[in-house]
Amino acid sequence: MPRAHRGHARRRPGRGRARGVQHPQEVPRVTRIPLPMMPAAPALTACTECGKCCTYVSVGINEPTSVRNASDILWYLYHEQVSVYRDGDGEWSVVFETRCRHLQGSLLCGVYPERPLICRNFDNTTCEVNDPEGGRAFSTPEDFLVWLSTTRPRLHRRLVERYVPASLRDRVAAAAS
Repeated sequence: MPRAHRGHARRRPGRGRARGVQHPQEVPRVTRIPLPMMPAAPALTACTECGKCCTYVSVGINEPTSVRNASDILWYLYHEQVSVYRDGDGEWSVVFETRCRHLQGSLLCGVYPERPLICRNFDNTTCEVNDPEGGRAFSTPEDFLVWLSTTRPRLHRRLVERYVPASLRDRVAAAAS
């Protein structure tokens, strides 16, 4: 069967393969604009130079979007050696400052080959020391209440009305001004 009869489009006279071909034209001179370079990412702190993740236990908590959750955070902060941390991704946790029994003076783990699964999930790309977004630590109720008054004033007002002792209210007012 001839090629034209096998379902192929027939060529029209005067329409060869040169269709769509453009002849080179003179191009005006192009001005090159240098693009700014991104600064190099800072070097990550190595685990063996830090060991910070082995000096506390942290447990995820609810973000303070309600009076209940904000009141819970105040309660945590009323305790010694306890802080609250908000990481760069907005995740909240209560932090209990307590060193791991197996962290050696050289910042190496004494049970590294048999370390728990949770320890295996830590590395220097996921720790707060190398967090590019940066986090926020609250170590006192005053720190938290001042932050809450500027970021969530309505919630702050409702919390202070019922759940903050007068002495703490006075200290927060002095710190905020």
